[in-house]
Amino acid sequence: MVLDCAELMSISPTKLSRIRSGLLVGDDETKCLIRCVGVSAGFWSDRTGLRKDLLAQYFVPHPTDDLNFNRTEACLKELPGSVSNPHDYCDLAFESFLCFYYNFGNLKQDSMFVPLDHLQLQHVTARCVEVHQLTKEQLTSLSEEAMDTNDNVHCLVRCIGLQTGVYSDREGVYLDLIYAQYGEGYCEEEYKRNAFECIKQQRGFAYGTSPSKRAYQLLYKCFENVRNVISAYELHDSVEDLFWA
Repeated sequence: MVLDCAELMSISPTKLSRIRSGLLVGDDETKCLIRCVGVSAGFWSDRTGLRKDLLAQYFVPHPTDDLNFNRTEACLKELPGSVSNPHDYCDLAFESFLCFYYNFGNLKQDSMFVPLDHLQLQHVTARCVEVHQLTKEQLTSLSEEAMDTNDNVHCLVRCIGLQTGVYSDREGVYLDLIYAQYGEGYCEEEYKRNAFECIKQQRGFAYGTSPSKRAYQLLYKCFENVRNVISAYELHDSVEDLFWA
């Protein structure tokens, strides 16, 4: 993401090397690069601001530092809640990032899960629909009871879970990742608690079933957002419409 954003913004290799080494000078290029990375990674939006839970996953707190969260929160509270000038979004994104960079912990060096945006989710759904030979007409005509017994629908839900990275046959639902993908606007603790309770309940129905039926029980039954992405796909007249959504 950093390399992609640097290329888009025509940042020189020398300057990029300094930035990647930790030299975050507060000039316009650096600020807008951080904003670009935030938008690409999903932790920044000019409309909704900072997703702290997503940015936090890029940092490793020191094991003996019990005040990192409080310091980060205090820093963020010093920043304006919104800006009126579009050019100021780079400033706000940059300053928000610095609050984590200087207070929360050390940047991780390994790759991280990046949530898909709405259009990317629809493309994943379209591919899975095609792979499992479903049509929009079939999806819209199925009742809830019919979906519960339709093998192709079960395969579709499993495909979406696997392709988005929030589910695996071996581990089941990855709560941290599914919250990262679908949890914006929800209280993290409550979201995960409700999800855990639903998954625990649905495991009883999924026991001894096929991998696809198990994925359907755990994902479709427990997560409204997974149902919504399928419903949103049904609203398009064709797969081509997804490219112009």
